[in-house]
Amino acid sequence: MKDTRHIKQEPNVLSSNVNLAMREMIRISERLVHLAEDETHALVRGDLMQFAVAQKEKEKLASRYAKASEEFRSRIEDFKKADKILINKLDTLQTDIRQKTECNNKMIDQIKKKSLANTKATLLTAQDLGQRLHIPQSPKNQERQSA
Repeated sequence: MKDTRHIKQEPNVLSSNVNLAMREMIRISERLVHLAEDETHALVRGDLMQFAVAQKEKEKLASRYAKASEEFRSRIEDFKKADKILINKLDTLQTDIRQKTECNNKMIDQIKKKSLANTKATLLTAQDLGQRLHIPQSPKNQERQSA
């Protein structure tokens, strides 16, 4: 038999009380919705610094959310007995998170495509200019080529 005395158990994110646990899931979900909105505003304004800050904060919260969701799934039968108002609120928030995330991902894809197109256009312009412009050689380079 394996000795598990030294394995550190992570504390639960959610309360053992079902309704308190639902409220914690709601708080985490509301915060994720807020961060998704911050990301949207940053993307619309082209504020990549604010977007990066929101992303960093979202990464931390997403880790907590993942742990809470894992607990939630493992206790799903208990949560079916929770206050229906809380269940409906959490369900609505989950839909909001999904929709806002999908919207932000579409905006990010558009920004990437636009950036890629701009990069390609810049490279083509530089290549075209390089082919059309003749840069006179310095006398030292002319001597090397004739030698």
